Amino acid sequence: MNVSDRLPFLGGDDADVDAFLDRAARWATDLEYREIPQPVRRAAKAQLASTVGAAVWTVTHPLGDPIAAATGSRFEGDGSTFLGGEDLSPEGAACGNAALSMALDFDDTVLGGHTGHSSVFVPLAYAEADGASGERALVAHVAANEVAARLASAAAIGPFRGQQTAYVHAVGAAVGRAVVEGDDADTLADALGMALLQPPWPLEPPFLGSDAKVWSASEPIRTGLGAVDSARAGLSGRSDLVEADAGFLAEFADRPVEEFLEGFGERWHTRAVTIKAVPGCAYVTAPVEAALEVRGRFDRGRTSIERVDVHGSLFATEVDDRASPYLEGPDSPVSALTFTVPFNVAAALIDGEHTPRQLGDRAKNDAIWELAERVTLQHDSDFTMAALRSEVPVGAMLRRVGLPVVGYAAKTVGVGATVRHLPTLLRFARKRPLPTDLSTAEKRMGARVEVTTTDGRTFESTVEHPSGFAGKPLAEIRAVARNKCRSGLQAAGVRESTARERVDDLLSIDEERTVSLAGLLAAADRV
Repeated sequence: MNVSDRLPFLGGDDADVDAFLDRAARWATDLEYREIPQPVRRAAKAQLASTVGAAVWTVTHPLGDPIAAATGSRFEGDGSTFLGGEDLSPEGAACGNAALSMALDFDDTVLGGHTGHSSVFVPLAYAEADGASGERALVAHVAANEVAARLASAAAIGPFRGQQTAYVHAVGAAVGRAVVEGDDADTLADALGMALLQPPWPLEPPFLGSDAKVWSASEPIRTGLGAVDSARAGLSGRSDLVEADAGFLAEFADRPVEEFLEGFGERWHTRAVTIKAVPGCAYVTAPVEAALEVRGRFDRGRTSIERVDVHGSLFATEVDDRASPYLEGPDSPVSALTFTVPFNVAAALIDGEHTPRQLGDRAKNDAIWELAERVTLQHDSDFTMAALRSEVPVGAMLRRVGLPVVGYAAKTVGVGATVRHLPTLLRFARKRPLPTDLSTAEKRMGARVEVTTTDGRTFESTVEHPSGFAGKPLAEIRAVARNKCRSGLQAAGVRESTARERVDDLLSIDEERTVSLAGLLAAADRV
């Protein structure tokens, strides 16, 4: 069946109804700052500070120098700030900064995925080169978020989730650049139609088993930027390719959730923002936060740990199972480390902190790996149900699927796991309405950590809803973003007072006549 036959808003043969990319392009190019609700603007600025903070932290990490060297060798020109080194062309700065923010999985999400690598850095780079205002950059940022996140939401019941939905960056880059530079709707629609000609299909072994993952956003960004150039030159794209027979949804979604292609100006995906307080996959966050809380309740100098039991959702057990084959102890690739629960819990318990340092030099520490051997991860259906009842990451999509969610689960986590947890899944199989107001959308990815010491005592902590996750107060989410960016600047050698000023500037970017990241690391004691 043609996907368009299932779309009520296309009306079958009704040629008067626009395809998604046409509507998206018209909405994005017409969007004005005043039309974006203030809470959405505040959420976007938190996402901006978080994404920049993730990139700055990577500058201090062992991956920072090779990313900078590779970026500098691939791009020439100047005009835009590359946080890893000298100014580059806008394309080079956007791609290099996206690689830095991608590297440690210390990023942020909206309902629809990890859009920030492109939706933040493309508008910043092109606004800086073009002399555009901070207000214009923020409009482009939100527009890129909303278009890319809708597409990813419609295809969420499919083979890719999280950072593997790399195609969002081709879309986000095309929208972000076109809005900053003032392209019309027809040009942007053509650009989007070309940007999705050959969407990336990431392979798991290099994604988890090497450093190749750092380019997951950068390469699609280049595709999206090039598509804008092509459209301006007069080449046409296929604006109905999302819904077309053998088009995007037909190939990238097991069960398309077409309703998510609607709602521009009504349902703001940016508002459902999640800012990670610690690096690593979002499903690792709650175990780490619980471990840090437990760590503060016993004397590590006098007490030894016998074992650690972590109870989490199917999301946590799934990503840990996927990462485990790529672990090689102290020689493990960072991409695998960010997905494994035992290592990150052990690092938090031993070090009493969890920052990118734990994914850098501390990953070589034998004591952490010895403790990781005594950490076991078990499924707890209560945490899974809480996650599925949440709108983010996929609850809002799954609740539109109904009973076929069982088949999707079998494909995603395996037939055995699906059969074992069938009662849990069946409780979730009833279709429910699509949310329109995402201001209260939640991302409850909880976990419980139980630490048993050699003297027989047990210390336990439960985190139901991690810090900075969607559904937390917006003030808390912004505070997490502020702290991430400030602490990253300090790790790079910026004085605390200066770091606070720089972050405040980012969080008020829409008040700036022009934008630039050049001053962020200018005061750092760089070696």
